[in-house]
Amino acid sequence: MKFKSERDILVEALTAASRVAATRLIGASSGVLLSLTGNQLVVTGTDLDITARTTVDVIGIEDGSTVVPARLIVDAVRSLEAGAVTVSSGEDNVEISLGRAKFSLRTFPVVDYPKLPPVSGPVTSIAALDLIQGLNQVVRAAANDDARPLLTGVLFTTENGTLRLFATDSYRLAVRDVPGVQGISDSQDLLVPARALQELQRAAASLSSDAEIGVTLSDAEICFVVGNTSIASRLIDGNYPSVLQLIPASFPNQLRIAKDTLLTSLKRAKLLAKDSTSSVRLTMKDRNLEIRTQSHDAGDVEDNVDADYTGEEMTIAFNPGFLIDGVEAVFGDEVVLEMSDSVRAAMVHGVEDVRFRYLLMPVRVQ
Repeated sequence: MKFKSERDILVEALTAASRVAATRLIGASSGVLLSLTGNQLVVTGTDLDITARTTVDVIGIEDGSTVVPARLIVDAVRSLEAGAVTVSSGEDNVEISLGRAKFSLRTFPVVDYPKLPPVSGPVTSIAALDLIQGLNQVVRAAANDDARPLLTGVLFTTENGTLRLFATDSYRLAVRDVPGVQGISDSQDLLVPARALQELQRAAASLSSDAEIGVTLSDAEICFVVGNTSIASRLIDGNYPSVLQLIPASFPNQLRIAKDTLLTSLKRAKLLAKDSTSSVRLTMKDRNLEIRTQSHDAGDVEDNVDADYTGEEMTIAFNPGFLIDGVEAVFGDEVVLEMSDSVRAAMVHGVEDVRFRYLLMPVRVQ
């Protein structure tokens, strides 16, 4: 195999593949597969649960395939000067060169690389902007603890023909209705690994506002096609917990505040919240919000900001990172925080746009 490619284009494709490569394994499964046919190079990475494939236009010289250590080839190509990189594979190595610089890397046998099925089946097209905006809001709430596999996914469900997304790590719950997108499957709920959706978000970051994403669905797998990149993922098998019943019908206390003002103050308070047991306390009364964090080791920080508050004077504490995540996800210039009391879940949402709701459990403090 031999081809030439612009460095930046090749780095982008290699990086996408290397992120999903099976780094915990050894041998060919930990590498990326480069397959050249004519002037098209396909770069593939997989951990057998998630597979990323990117097709790149190159100057093809000799067709062929090779498997290269994932992280190593990314770092090698990125270290070269900008320009046309030449990649040439031999029997057990691949040479990567530009100008006077040349790497010679050991390769893995292509026959040892996992056999991956091609992307097949009927394709449904959905509006990229609406879906990616929704994922940006909810994926952050999914768990990253493999001990609770169901909670590491995002639930795709259909409500009155409209897509609804759920994610929770049991401490917080994010719900997003996506009116511009029809349900992907009318007959079943889909539980998609959050890690695959994070790759989808990256792949779709540069799409135009009117672009579409193709979706192919089988019994056990979902595949998203974004331009020249496809991201296939096994679905998580199991019954997602019933979470809508956790959302209270109403809240007697409501805080309305400028989003940027609240974020700035929360991030300032988070500087002293250095461990998982730290919290940020919010004391609300009339037109004032006091935000405070205390640390036995570092000291304390206190801030007072203007806000519209209706309800009884109260103090409530949250994990600062979780609260910041919810506030950042709200669209618009203002954010609403609704509460029942200091021990029951609070709700974060926008002033007018309530398609996104973020339920957050408070932290008990002495």
